[in-house]
Amino acid sequence: MKRFLFLLSIILVISVAINAQSKNVFTLSQFSFEDTAGKKFSLDTLKGKVVFIDCWFPGCPPCRAEMPYAQLLQKRLHKMQMDSNIVFVTINFKQSKEIWLNALHTLPMPSAIHLYSPAGTYEQTFTKHSFPTYRIFNAKGVLDEESCEAPTSNGVVDFVLFAAQKGLSVKQAMKILLSQKEVTKSKLALIKNPLLKEFWTKYFDHVNASYNCYSSTYTLFTR
Repeated sequence: MKRFLFLLSIILVISVAINAQSKNVFTLSQFSFEDTAGKKFSLDTLKGKVVFIDCWFPGCPPCRAEMPYAQLLQKRLHKMQMDSNIVFVTINFKQSKEIWLNALHTLPMPSAIHLYSPAGTYEQTFTKHSFPTYRIFNAKGVLDEESCEAPTSNGVVDFVLFAAQKGLSVKQAMKILLSQKEVTKSKLALIKNPLLKEFWTKYFDHVNASYNCYSSTYTLFTR
């Protein structure tokens, strides 16, 4: 019996180790790209910050359409004093460097570190070939397993980035967000989660809006 339990414990340890190895963990130190000057830029220099990655390319209409909303997102976060530990990064994964550089000057780009990925390096890791895709590295420099909502998801992406600065994953943040089906300024006292209450209090102090969440649909109605 003791021998059986001993063998079982070994099997369990090996199983846990295999499962841990099967989960790919990506960190900032693994990735380098080209900046607008053609110099190598290591993402590891951003460690300690929450890094919001916008994966895009100029020939992608949905990518271009999101850019003005990324600007608005930055303005909201700044007004709410929630941007002190966030860095915005855009990474171009397709098309020539010349087309990319021209797009940076002609499109309403957010204030960000703009990077270029030669030959689409790391495209599968970041986007799984879907554009635009938004990813987050936490302050420890680890890439979140889940992709993030787009800037057009007014209020939703704001909370995810706010929660990321508190050490929460995208999945954890979305679970908290979905726990409150409807939020208006007059009902803030009814919010039980302290993080969610803190966020919406700041949000309504700076943005005159009401938020409604139905299933997986997020709609913000501006008054």
